[in-house]
Amino acid sequence: MDAGTEEALQLLPGSLEILAGADGPAAIRFFRSAALEVPEITLGRSHGAPYRHIHLWAPSVSRLHARLRFEGGRWKITNLSRTNPIRVNDLVFDAPDAVCTLSDGDHIQLGEVVLLYRENRP
Repeated sequence: MDAGTEEALQLLPGSLEILAGADGPAAIRFFRSAALEVPEITLGRSHGAPYRHIHLWAPSVSRLHARLRFEGGRWKITNLSRTNPIRVNDLVFDAPDAVCTLSDGDHIQLGEVVLLYRENRP
């Protein structure tokens, strides 16, 4: 890759830990590419762009299940699935485009996958 075309990445606050339902790293950190004004990260069973998508391989996770968006110093999660809701601390967000602002220690469930959100700072 040409050094002039490489994207610079900025480490953002927050991380996810996979507690159940999928294999993956101990901690998933969030990054912003210099090209993105408002960082957005999608989550789902499909593959996506590096640093912009979290691949969760589980049959009960939709191909494009949820979106994380960093606004005003906080991460917000949005349901993108018409058939599978997201749950945050057992509260169901089943309407498409339903949004929840995340707090430290929140448990996020997408199908059988359970994630722990941490507000650690870079």
